[in-house]
Amino acid sequence: MAEVTRRQMLLAGAAAAAGAPIGQAQPPRFIKSICSSVFAADMPLAAAFRRAKDAGFDAFEIQMNKQLTPSTTPDELRFIQDAAHSTGLMIAAVWPSGHLNRNPLNSPDPAVRAIGVSVIKRTLEFASALQAEEMLIVPGRVSLDPGDKRTRAGYKDTWDRVTAELKPLVPLAENAKIVFGLENVVNKFLLSPLEACSFIDQFQSPWVRSHFDVGNTMPFGYPQDWILTLGSRIKRVHIKDFKAGKMGGGSFVPLTEGDVNWNEVMAAFVKVGYRGTISPEYGHDAKDPDQLLKISRGLDKILALA
Repeated sequence: MAEVTRRQMLLAGAAAAAGAPIGQAQPPRFIKSICSSVFAADMPLAAAFRRAKDAGFDAFEIQMNKQLTPSTTPDELRFIQDAAHSTGLMIAAVWPSGHLNRNPLNSPDPAVRAIGVSVIKRTLEFASALQAEEMLIVPGRVSLDPGDKRTRAGYKDTWDRVTAELKPLVPLAENAKIVFGLENVVNKFLLSPLEACSFIDQFQSPWVRSHFDVGNTMPFGYPQDWILTLGSRIKRVHIKDFKAGKMGGGSFVPLTEGDVNWNEVMAAFVKVGYRGTISPEYGHDAKDPDQLLKISRGLDKILALA
């Protein structure tokens, strides 16, 4: 008999809790997930796992920071694995964001790009050990700041360099069974869903897909439109709300307090057949001890629309 993974057990348990017949358990369409960015940077992951579970979440995205770094030892990684397992959380994704932002794949310096590649390889190992299925990658930032020699790159250079650095890594992702999830962020790159599709499709691999962020599209598009265009390319989802300013611009705001049309967004996810985690992505607010519960309740309201 094939070994049953911890992820399969968690999904089957969630389906059973929802009333699915034993032996015919189907995973829920959407899994409540949360990003580690909402917790204080110095909070041990084991404590963050417990708080997330107590607040009603079933999955967790780990941003590599103080608790998980490229130098994390095997013993430390096993402790994180055991903590997630004992809490009953699935690890939805691992992000090397900060480390990759400092060593971007579009840097004009080949040595900087090489460090970024090594970070991705190390993160693949962690994601595989944690049975995460996906690692989040920000595919470069367009920047022409003259003082930014390390990361200065135009649009075409960003496209070409990131493509060239990622292509040799795709077979490694396939071997590890970990998807590279390319996130749309406010980075002046991949500014439309058609461009995002073209960038993903050039790799001709199911192991390169989209880690779609609802809120990040709002300054220059409509998330429901992006979802319908990206379709099955979407592997993981981030959500946050956005409120437009009166004179342009705007800011991210708590869930259901902004301008995102959540009815249309959730209908689009259903229409394209997305099944998987939905993770609110917010920074830690030390002044609000109830922040996590508020996010959980806001997410419940949104999920109830589907």
